[in-house]
Amino acid sequence: MQSQALRRRMRMIAVAGITAVLSVALTDTVATARTVTMTEVAQLHLVRRSGSVLYERGTVSGTLDGTVSARFETSTTSVSGRVTIYPHGGGSLTINVAGNLESLSGVNATFTGSIAVRRGTGRYARATGSGTFTGIVNRRTWAAKVTARGRLTY
Repeated sequence: MQSQALRRRMRMIAVAGITAVLSVALTDTVATARTVTMTEVAQLHLVRRSGSVLYERGTVSGTLDGTVSARFETSTTSVSGRVTIYPHGGGSLTINVAGNLESLSGVNATFTGSIAVRRGTGRYARATGSGTFTGIVNRRTWAAKVTARGRLTY
């Protein structure tokens, strides 16, 4: 009888210990996740063009200061592509973009659309998020200024 009672007691202690360890691990994981409201302004310049595909690079300032590279597929009414931000603090964020032409005024075109975090590296390895963007592009030089707003959890 004593050995059965001792075994039950040991099992209860083991279960309590495992529960405590899991609770601390989950608390640490939740506590390290950070959500920020982002506002980023990217200044982009054309690196090369291949038909309707534009490859651009530049700088980004705002919540994540750093450099940016982009690949956009364009049409007469829409733009889609992938943008990667390289914050000065390390890591990277790759974001999918999809938008539509809003207006044409001379050589300038304005556009709006949505963004979704696709993946990240380093401190942004588990990043998720979404938001919107607006921009203006010079259709002669393909220089662009894009403002993006959204929420990022990493």
